[in-house]
Amino acid sequence: MKISVSMIVKNEESCLENCLKTLTGFDEIVICDTGSTDKTVEIAKRYTDKVFTDYKWEDSFAKARNHAYQKCTGDWVFTIDADNILLEGSLEGMRKAIADRPEAFAMDVTFRAVNNSCDHQLPYLYRKCPEVFWLGAAHNYLSKRAQYPSGATIVYGYSAAHKKDPNRTLRILLKEVMADRKKPREIFYLAREYKYRKDYIGALYWYDEYLKLGRWAPEVADALLMKAQCLWRLFRGEEARAACLKAIRINPEFKEAYLLMATLQPKCREHWLMVSEIAKNTDVLFKRQRTEETEHFYEKLTDNDLSRYKAIYEKIQKLAGKRSFILDIGCGKTAPLAKYFDNYDGFDFIVNPVREGNAYDHGQYLDVVDEVYDVYLAIEVLEHLDDVAVLRNIPAGSRVIFSVPSFYCDGHVRVYTRDIIAWRFRHLLEIESATRFNWKGQTWVEGGEETPQYITLCTATKKKEATDEVEAERS
Repeated sequence: MKISVSMIVKNEESCLENCLKTLTGFDEIVICDTGSTDKTVEIAKRYTDKVFTDYKWEDSFAKARNHAYQKCTGDWVFTIDADNILLEGSLEGMRKAIADRPEAFAMDVTFRAVNNSCDHQLPYLYRKCPEVFWLGAAHNYLSKRAQYPSGATIVYGYSAAHKKDPNRTLRILLKEVMADRKKPREIFYLAREYKYRKDYIGALYWYDEYLKLGRWAPEVADALLMKAQCLWRLFRGEEARAACLKAIRINPEFKEAYLLMATLQPKCREHWLMVSEIAKNTDVLFKRQRTEETEHFYEKLTDNDLSRYKAIYEKIQKLAGKRSFILDIGCGKTAPLAKYFDNYDGFDFIVNPVREGNAYDHGQYLDVVDEVYDVYLAIEVLEHLDDVAVLRNIPAGSRVIFSVPSFYCDGHVRVYTRDIIAWRFRHLLEIESATRFNWKGQTWVEGGEETPQYITLCTATKKKEATDEVEAERS
């Protein structure tokens, strides 16, 4: 059983080699260049002798992919783009999947954004036979749907070559839709192109056109979600809520729709956030999620004047007590956030307020803790990192002090209201106290008039885990 790699490329010298380095072990690599003017062909020839330059680009990805496909000699073909990276173990997964499912025509490959913000499936592993071929000039698709997973994962980025023709996808889609106004898939992605350009009125027009034709539930729900976002940005809140609720009716497990409703309906915000935590996020077109920001975000946080947190830090001092042996989780010199600061003493800068009178240490958030501490601090950690992984590494019976926000900002992976805290950590923590700090414009204040933005400071005892329940919670 022979597996060919099929690629179409153009002016990909910035990323092609990184991709090709991950393709060792395949039976052949077929690369069709569609008109490069840089060193793309030269780089390609270092990795394969099957580099073809005979194809003239016709503004159709399906035609180009079919051209490359026909030059493959394998029993199965795997498609990958130049700005993709194939994860280790994927080829072995493909071979096993093919052996286990000899009747299959196509298999899904998991596509994961380079920043982990989105996962989706595409049938990029398929049988070489007349029944299988590519369709669609842009956002192309196979003639056969994938029946099984391939065991392969691709991490995708954004090619620098796109900047040379930024309107290519829009141009292709407009041409396709103008020729045939009954192509729901093309209209769906055309609407998305207008949304990308912040032309919300144009996007709304095409989402409405799509919704007259769309029948595939995951795609229809996603279109309604995107329509709601456009309406909200045009200050049409009532219509935005109606569209978002339609998305939820189509898929009651649509996590992103509940999160949007928390924004669209502030009075019921805590309800929608709670439901979003329970939603399984199944049968969605794109699994988009918030992820920890990279240095572009954290470079802005070098202002050490954190006086606005004074009341919170003073409360932590009282809760921790004097003469405690404290571990500050996730804020050590080797922790993930440390690389963004030259003189790093913890992302939350909690070290100085608490250290006085206490033995104090730092620890990386996923480290197995060998030594037992009196107090484990997780301040400004659970909203940025894997919260379950952080808490699992704390020994049972230990005292934990942690904070979580109730509001989104660019750096938060997740947010928690008090009810969500109790529900989310019910298998991990016995919550003892929860103090609410409200935002008063310049500082965080304990108690008083409640504000939409607040931080909850909790004390808890780590439970002996029910492992199966915790793993289910994490997923």
